[in-house]
Amino acid sequence: MRTPLPIPPLKTGASAHQKSYPAKTKDMIKVDLPKERAKDWKEVMLKKMAEVLDRNRSVRLYLESCVKCGACADKCQFFLGTGDPKNMPVARADLLRKVYNRYFTLGGKIWGKVNEAADLDEAMLQDWYTYFYQCSECRRCSVACPFGIDTAEITMAAREIMAAAGIATKYVTEVVAKVYDTGNNLGIWPAAWKDSCEFLEQDLKDTENIDIRFPVDEVGAEILLVPPSADNFVNIDTMIGYAKMFHAAGISWTTSTYCNEGGNFGMFLDYGNLKKVNNRILEAARQLKVKKVYWGE
Repeated sequence: MRTPLPIPPLKTGASAHQKSYPAKTKDMIKVDLPKERAKDWKEVMLKKMAEVLDRNRSVRLYLESCVKCGACADKCQFFLGTGDPKNMPVARADLLRKVYNRYFTLGGKIWGKVNEAADLDEAMLQDWYTYFYQCSECRRCSVACPFGIDTAEITMAAREIMAAAGIATKYVTEVVAKVYDTGNNLGIWPAAWKDSCEFLEQDLKDTENIDIRFPVDEVGAEILLVPPSADNFVNIDTMIGYAKMFHAAGISWTTSTYCNEGGNFGMFLDYGNLKKVNNRILEAARQLKVKKVYWGE
């Protein structure tokens, strides 16, 4: 592209109505979060925020080092698409920064708004829920930031703080819950996973007259393959490519019905679920006694 993308005219509140569907009770229970918004949500969120700031010192650094130069603005597809100024990465981060200033800095505690601080009230919470879920954590803004501020990490922190008080979205919690139920994001049950692998074996036999196995739950294989689950559902050419590569190299491999998902939607929810989903890969490797893990996505 020869010239910069044109910056859209500002449209205050243009995407304020675009809110994610709230999480279902059954999914919140499965992902070990409060099944509904806590009555003392403000206190819960501030307590979690203190924990996040203590655990991830980078979040505090990012909040304090931003000079609001705006270099990130035209890098965000959500701002370019909506024109809503609160979708500028710097403005989205400001939603968290103002609360941070109010409750975690001396200036904010004493001077309030004069120190760019704001209360964590219902209006602020609604802005958090709206705009922190209009960020895909793609990190395009971080690449353009002259200070290297990772705005995605700020988004992740805000979502974790909300989740602790029982405030999360249907899509993210539903996907993580499927991992715990079936082993993958798409909800492919173990029997269906095995059936798909058997189908691909037969398909290669019928179309190319070659015998290549798609092993499942084989103990003692050298490699555990943890692909994106879509590769055994819609992107089957990719799954076939894995099998051909291992076959040609003479490497024994297997997939696991306990964990057959390379994508981790815990990243879009909270640190606890991010860690728990990742640990499933290690547990599958231990169960099948493999030597190495090949992990896609």
